[in-house]
Amino acid sequence: MKRKLMLLMACIVMGIGLVNAQISKVTGTVISEEDGLPVVGASILVKGTTTGTVTDMDGKFTLTNIPSNAKTLMISFIGLRTQEVEIKPVLSIALKPDAEVLDEVMVVAYGTAKKSSFTGSAATMRGDKIQKMQVSNVSKALEGAVAGVQISSESGSPGTSASIRIRGIGSISSSQEPLIVVDGVPYEGSLNSISTQDIESLTVLKDAAANSMYGARGSNGVIMITTKGSKSGKPRINFEARYGFNARGVGNYDIISDAGEWYEMQYESYRNSLAPSMGYAAASQYAAQNLIGNLVKYNKFAGVADNALIDPATGKLNPAATTHKWNDDWTKDPFENGSRQEYNINISGGNDKTQAYASLGYLKDEGYMVGSGFDRISARVKVDQNIGKHFRVGGNLAYANTIRESFGSEGGNYSNIFMFSQNIAPIYPIYLYDANGQLMYDEKGNVRYDFGTEYVRPYAAEQNPYATAAESLNKYMADNLSTRGYFEANFLNDFKFTLNVAYDVFNNTNTQFTTPIGGDAAAVNGRGYNYTSRRGALNLNQLLNWSHEFGEHNFNVLLGHETKKDKYKYLEGHMTNFSDPSNPDFSNAATYQGLTSYTSEYALEGYFGKLEYDYADKYYLTASYRRDGSSRFHKDNRWGSFWAVGASWRAKEESFLKDVEWLDNLKVKASYGTQGNDGVPYAHHYSKLTGVDRVDGEPASNTVLRANKDLTWEKSNNFNAGFELGLWNWLDFNVDFFIKETKDMLYYSPLAPSQGSPSGIYRNEMDMKNTGIEFELSANIFDTDNFKWNVSLNGTHYKNELTKLPISKPADKYPDGYQSGSYWRKIGGSLYDFYAYEYAGVDPSNGKPLYNMYLTDDNGNETGAIETTSDITKATRRQTGKSAIPDFVGGLSTTLEAYGFDLTVQTAFQFGGYVYDSNYVGLMTPGDAGQNFHKDMFNRWTPTNTDTNIPALGYQMQGQTINNGNYVDFFLTDASYFSLRNITLGYSLPKTWLQKAGIEKLRVYLTGDNIWLQSKRKGLDPRYDFTGSTNFSYSALSTYSIGLNLTL
Repeated sequence: MKRKLMLLMACIVMGIGLVNAQISKVTGTVISEEDGLPVVGASILVKGTTTGTVTDMDGKFTLTNIPSNAKTLMISFIGLRTQEVEIKPVLSIALKPDAEVLDEVMVVAYGTAKKSSFTGSAATMRGDKIQKMQVSNVSKALEGAVAGVQISSESGSPGTSASIRIRGIGSISSSQEPLIVVDGVPYEGSLNSISTQDIESLTVLKDAAANSMYGARGSNGVIMITTKGSKSGKPRINFEARYGFNARGVGNYDIISDAGEWYEMQYESYRNSLAPSMGYAAASQYAAQNLIGNLVKYNKFAGVADNALIDPATGKLNPAATTHKWNDDWTKDPFENGSRQEYNINISGGNDKTQAYASLGYLKDEGYMVGSGFDRISARVKVDQNIGKHFRVGGNLAYANTIRESFGSEGGNYSNIFMFSQNIAPIYPIYLYDANGQLMYDEKGNVRYDFGTEYVRPYAAEQNPYATAAESLNKYMADNLSTRGYFEANFLNDFKFTLNVAYDVFNNTNTQFTTPIGGDAAAVNGRGYNYTSRRGALNLNQLLNWSHEFGEHNFNVLLGHETKKDKYKYLEGHMTNFSDPSNPDFSNAATYQGLTSYTSEYALEGYFGKLEYDYADKYYLTASYRRDGSSRFHKDNRWGSFWAVGASWRAKEESFLKDVEWLDNLKVKASYGTQGNDGVPYAHHYSKLTGVDRVDGEPASNTVLRANKDLTWEKSNNFNAGFELGLWNWLDFNVDFFIKETKDMLYYSPLAPSQGSPSGIYRNEMDMKNTGIEFELSANIFDTDNFKWNVSLNGTHYKNELTKLPISKPADKYPDGYQSGSYWRKIGGSLYDFYAYEYAGVDPSNGKPLYNMYLTDDNGNETGAIETTSDITKATRRQTGKSAIPDFVGGLSTTLEAYGFDLTVQTAFQFGGYVYDSNYVGLMTPGDAGQNFHKDMFNRWTPTNTDTNIPALGYQMQGQTINNGNYVDFFLTDASYFSLRNITLGYSLPKTWLQKAGIEKLRVYLTGDNIWLQSKRKGLDPRYDFTGSTNFSYSALSTYSIGLNLTL
């Protein structure tokens, strides 16, 4: 028995020894589940002990001396979810990404901040979301993407920029654009030179606590773009390719496209204009006989005489008019899909001392209109080097060559093909035809364009914007070089000194050449312009950081100094009479028309400091101060002081909430502070600026700008209060309430005519306030290994109101405000409240438009009685109560991932607000010769259709149009819209298929941008401008591509 007991004890001891032998050493590999790459520097810790190690360059680790009672390892890495695994001799761990952790660190002014401790208001877009958008200019990727941010786009032409507003209108006469900061330095170039594939993140700083550190330039908010940087680990190569096409995203207005219908409408208009003097029967006969010969000049139908096209008895098209002499279609033929191709390759890697990143990109983005397109070649190199334990240096070099081609004008003139193609009647050809409908050619065998001169076209004579676009040139070329360098020194444990140096050079050339094939340029044998400019921007800052912990008290202090110097040079030349009509160089021209140049400089110097304090990682306080001096103002008003304070409370960390399982996060925050805006129109305003005119070869000076040495900063006072809420580990809800008061706004104050030219002077005269609320909602509805579904919603509502009127319009003399163009401005009203005549419909007896006339007593006070009048000069123009400011703007997006497939849908929308649809105004014509009609004119007044609000047709009849050259509320249109911004469907091949080929990731996808826009009226795009105006502009691109993403 004793021997059996001894044997049993020996077995137990041996078993324990075997167990100890099994767990005394663990080896393993840690990879990222997202991309399959090794995780370098992951922490491996025995739970409940201090025993641990980190993974090497291959993500591998070896852990020895594991306590005998240990059962669990904890594996963690920044940005990835911490995992606990059972101890085994060999382990393979895949860490999942943690979206909350990834969003925890944000790029802010002069550094980074944890989202959990941030007292201000900011939002971050990750690069992968931006890169799904097929945009050549990153500004256009912001629509509907960030709460508090609105964009408008006056042109959809490839390479053009969008205008950005953060938390509403920021000024009247000064710049309203946010400050753009790229890799920590203000950026003066176009965003089209930055490839979206190079962007790591984009952060929008909205309130004073977030952006007051930028002082003089922070009033309109700050957008911080961080480009991709160096990473430790084995060299990693990413390649992405896209190929697709661009189409027109917003179509035409609902205009008449049938030539017969148009002839009938034009005939009726002509007849109605003749009837008062000739009588109805005679007018009908005369109009039918002379419609072509006297008025429209072109007969599109073959086999029908000009005087027999319309039956005067019925007003209808001759039934024999069935064959067209030409089939040119202005609304379709000029617009053909353009191809789009984009390629990007980057490589990154390094070790614990040196990290490097390099990228090369190419984009060719052809527009859907001939003569429009954008090409970009971009390259970027980043290197970071640790020198010992205390020093670090790095550099960032980026180059971009861009070429943007524009087809011509997008203004309100006949050279704008988007206006021309919708306003010209559908009877006119693009090319020149003879009387029998045969194409005509020039002496070189080239097809001739119809400029309307041979047949005396009544609409837009001597114009053919398609010919101008196809044969002429309008090219913008830019070479942009951006350099960044830094030096960091850590000393005395708590101190860090950083020196940042940046120099950007932007060289731009614009060549405009109109060939002498027709139009204005034909009279001067070709017309050419050349514009060249160079901007050099130097930025230096020195930063000293001190961080220290005293128990649960944490302090961080930043002191800094910054200098900025910009120099801009501009040269312009103009020549005519070109020898070779295909060569735009001035050496090919004989006649000098003009030459001018100028130089401007800008300098800024600032001193700043910031204090951050937190107690127990629950209570946070921040305070910042900056003093800036700007060269744009007189020395007596050059310096301004800007400051901010903020506080936040992480209530979830309190003992009474910490154990509440359904509550993941609860944070309350508030801030207040000031920023400035020195973005005035001229380089400086404190001295008179004069120009020189050339009169008979002699210089003659003229005043361009009146001096005002008292001019100073626009100042913005910002209050923000909000909370961040996380529930059930799947729902996040953030809300911010804000008040933004802008003081001393720049205003061009009119002067008495006796004071001569200029007619006004810039002064700090007006005040304005934006009050609003914004929110972000994100829900991870499903989050399993095989199925993930996220839905995100953001929205913003704000009210804009004027709080001080200009000196020339004081509130005591103008208690109800004053007219400013198409707007009415008053205390409490918005900057863009429309002021218009009230349309009262149509006189049923004669089809003339009617307007409301408010009767007044002898003292000019309204009595309350209203009459209607057909004479708009007698009508009353009134406040409409309608504003261009929308009631609500936002965006909704969703992402699904399942079994290798991924689907992303992004939308943007706007509710409320109004636009004055001037495009629609031009199409609601009573019958101007050769001009097209909107189909709403089919519902015009006729003797048999008197119950309508559309006036009768009447060629050149005075007072027959709805607007009669004025602003009429009939054309104020609801600006609500819904845009399907992007759909992307992708598939990532299983990693097990790829590993044998040495491929880490291979994803193919289909993507589409600007797929659908729904607005109040077909053809109307309310996104054109913040002011509520419209224009026939290059409509947004709809882009469809197939893509491939490969990682090695």
